[in-house]
Amino acid sequence: MMGNLTSYSLRHRPIALALLALFIAAGFSALQRLPIEAYPDVTNVQIQIITLFPGHAAEEVERLITIPVENEMNGIPARATMRSISLFGLSVVTIVFDDDAKGDFVRNQAFQHLSNVTLPAGAQASLSPDATPVGEIYRYTLKGPPGFSAVELKSLEDWVVERKLRTVRGVVDIIGFGGPTKQYQVQVDPAKLKSYNVPLKQVFDALSNGNRNAGGSYIEHGPEMYVVRGLGFVRDTNDIASIAVDTRNGTPVRIRDLAAVTIGERLRLGQVGKLLPGGSDQDDVVQGIVLLRKGENALEVLQRVREKVAEINTHDLPSGVQIVPHYDRTELIDRTLHTVQHNMVEGICLVLLVLILFLGLGNYRSALVVATVVPLSLLGAFLLLDLRGIPANLISMGAIDFGIIVDSAVVVIENLLQLLERQREHPEGRRSLPSVIIEAVRQMGRPILFSKAILLTAFIPLYTMQRVEGKIFRPMALTLTFALVVGTLLALTIVPVLASFAARGRIAEHESWIVRWLNAAYRPALVWAMGARRRILAAAVIGLVGAGTVAHYVGSEFLPKLDEGALWVRVLMPQSISPTDASRIVRRVRNILGSFPEVRTVMSQLGRPDDGTDVNGFDTGEFYVDLKPRDQWKTAPTREGVVEAMYRALSEIPGLEFTFSQVIEDNVNEAVSGIKGELGIKVFGEDPVVLQRLADRIADTLKSVPGAADVGTEELLGQPQVQISVDRAAISRAGLSVSDVQSVVETALGGATATQVLEGERMFDLVVKLTPKAVSDIDSIRHIPVFGSNGERLTLGGLASVDVRPGFARIYREENARRIAVKLSVRGRDLGSLVAEAQQKVATSVPLPTGYHLQWTGAFENQQRAVKRLALVVPVTLAAIYFLLFTAFDSGWLAALILLNVPFAAIGGVVALPLAGLALSVSALVGFIALFGVSVQNGVLLVERIRELRRAGSPMEEAIREGAVSRVRPVVMTAMMAAIGLLPAGLSHAVGAETSRPFAVVIIGGLVTATLLTLFIIPLLYPLFEHEDPAETVDAESP
Repeated sequence: MMGNLTSYSLRHRPIALALLALFIAAGFSALQRLPIEAYPDVTNVQIQIITLFPGHAAEEVERLITIPVENEMNGIPARATMRSISLFGLSVVTIVFDDDAKGDFVRNQAFQHLSNVTLPAGAQASLSPDATPVGEIYRYTLKGPPGFSAVELKSLEDWVVERKLRTVRGVVDIIGFGGPTKQYQVQVDPAKLKSYNVPLKQVFDALSNGNRNAGGSYIEHGPEMYVVRGLGFVRDTNDIASIAVDTRNGTPVRIRDLAAVTIGERLRLGQVGKLLPGGSDQDDVVQGIVLLRKGENALEVLQRVREKVAEINTHDLPSGVQIVPHYDRTELIDRTLHTVQHNMVEGICLVLLVLILFLGLGNYRSALVVATVVPLSLLGAFLLLDLRGIPANLISMGAIDFGIIVDSAVVVIENLLQLLERQREHPEGRRSLPSVIIEAVRQMGRPILFSKAILLTAFIPLYTMQRVEGKIFRPMALTLTFALVVGTLLALTIVPVLASFAARGRIAEHESWIVRWLNAAYRPALVWAMGARRRILAAAVIGLVGAGTVAHYVGSEFLPKLDEGALWVRVLMPQSISPTDASRIVRRVRNILGSFPEVRTVMSQLGRPDDGTDVNGFDTGEFYVDLKPRDQWKTAPTREGVVEAMYRALSEIPGLEFTFSQVIEDNVNEAVSGIKGELGIKVFGEDPVVLQRLADRIADTLKSVPGAADVGTEELLGQPQVQISVDRAAISRAGLSVSDVQSVVETALGGATATQVLEGERMFDLVVKLTPKAVSDIDSIRHIPVFGSNGERLTLGGLASVDVRPGFARIYREENARRIAVKLSVRGRDLGSLVAEAQQKVATSVPLPTGYHLQWTGAFENQQRAVKRLALVVPVTLAAIYFLLFTAFDSGWLAALILLNVPFAAIGGVVALPLAGLALSVSALVGFIALFGVSVQNGVLLVERIRELRRAGSPMEEAIREGAVSRVRPVVMTAMMAAIGLLPAGLSHAVGAETSRPFAVVIIGGLVTATLLTLFIIPLLYPLFEHEDPAETVDAESP
């Protein structure tokens, strides 16, 4: 069949070349459409139900919002886990779904279930945007001319910029953060309420009823129709102030008689600052965050965003107002793409160099034919990824080994050159070039397909990975699989066609100088080894034991961190801190971070945006620290060194906790584990006091573990609350209800929205509340006027107790139970050894009461899950490879001999990791998986040739010697191409090489030992594993 396919291609070369041109065009077209991610979205499908409940404490939010939503969402299909957080004015319930859940389906299900939840008055629930944790692709601020108010900038952001940017295809939402929101305020004087004997509710009702239009249908007026409009909207503060509240003896009591009408600011939930080192330092700027719609091409959307920003700056903003970007994901993607492209180009050049060295300079055309398989295979992979709807990510592209891709073409070309050389030496049996090419493919077709079947079988564990690791490495496995399949098909079709042009004319001597040198060196070395069999085998066993010892001391981690070129610093302040004091601390932190010469920009975020898409309070400050290129760093040459210096400088501020991360890394960590940290310990239980005490003890224990950094706990308690407890007997005597008193509390202190004021297309709340002086302290709150059912004058303090008591700051829940978490980062140590020591110390020092349990989560949980999965699947995969080998050789002993390459290949990989300064990560484990497949291929080449000679009647020693010498060239050549192709990735320290580097180092190191052991150990062990009589086998196979 393979010969027929090659024969057809050669007979119809114009058709084959035309199809090749179409294939190339389709590949380039797919590449242009294919979304390219710097970092793949590693989170499961998840939805957040965000409910704003303004003015209410965490306790009420949990009871009235969070728990009812959780109860309803427990029955949603494909639900994997659920967690929530309740805090002042906000509930966020996060539902995580199974890996295979469809985003549109679960969103529809969430909408349906949410409609069944009965929410209290004033609560507004919505679903989070259809974005991912890696979807924050663009951040900007609005800059105005001198004298341009922050309120007006915020209005432009809300009503002009966001509306325009939401029209960009691929943008799902814009999150506005920072800046004061314009608000019309009626600040009522309680003394005047008493003087005029007017209840606060009457003021509220007057404003609500004093601002509306009406539609009176239409009337006919002669030949015309008139539409009837009742106009009553207020237009400015004067209209508001003139609204009548009551009438006394024919004289109206107006709003201006009872209150001051002003244009103020809505209650702030967050604040954004900006520092340009050597330039301005602003405490209050307006920021916008552009979210990418899930599944969209980030580069294309960013290009459209930049075009829209230029259009808005030119046509839609007042003179002097500009959108100024400070974060653009394009920069990270371009830097990472440059690294990958650089490594790929170098890898291709090195593979071509190896080909020329082994095939000879005179056969450079044949080497070029082989080299064409690399870009063609990549185009084929891109085409298949596009057809499957799978985005390309730079992690999977950086792990492509070009040596493995082209080895099928190498085998075909090398065999073709051998046949042509043999034909030159024996011209009496001369055949046409197409016939020789077909024969070359026919001879090697079965070994090619068989070796690729083994290699693809070795990739099976990558397809079984779950969650985070699965989303990273499954695309890599698919990319490699597609490239290998396309490369193999090209070797059987297009390579013969191109070879028919390249092999015309005189063919150079097949054996190059390096092959002759290799044969001359290997033959005596093998003869010597066969005479020192026991010593060589003993040395191999010692090497295996030594590698096992080294593996025991090699550190472990989940995945190397992608260098994003910026830092994300989180500062935790005391729970009870006021917004004013928090802003002052944030300014100080911003200036300390900006004092480092490596820093270009510092953006600070205090609190949260108004839409509830983040859950921070004023006790949390977050800082985006944009860094200069690494060659301009002065404080330290590494990211870890700069972080350590920043930590020391910030530690001078007492009472704060710090966490250092990166933008994407932080978002992913929080989305995967629900904790804003690299590593976390969740403690589950009911009593918040016990939970807090256990968390504090665990944190104290972790601080004694070397390498544990940024240790901190989630704070459940410590938020001071003014608790107003209604005296039911007192309100009964006054003829009032609980609702009457609570409405006074909500309006007087929190402010109640009576209506909205329209300004063209813009809309602003009109809020009623008491003057700030009237609620400035507890005694003032007690004297807030309340009127009884008969108009008698009362005070709030006479109807309720008003006291300051501690309460909840936040309430965390997971799987319908309360929990608290301790978070930490790993710095200067590997993850595995740190967690092992920390687990032992925590288990010893922190006994858990009955009904409480803890769970380690974050990077460690991901690492353990991946390792357990591989420990189960890899043996099954090796068994499948053994079955393939048994099928090919019809001998279980020879199949076992070939599989011995696997542990010996691991020796080099294990030793290479510490030499390269790397820990054993999931990326390195994936490298071992690919290494095992390549090493088995080389074993097959050698054993197959020795067995062939034995069946031809050669004595054992001669068959081993001649078989090994005849296969030294393809074994070394295949191994060198596989190793050399990944050498640039293995040596690279540039941005984007972090994940592919361990993969490459393991394969390079492993192939060194695997090749040596293939060429020496397998020949030495072969006599022990041949359990058949070659003569009998030949007779049995004879017709």
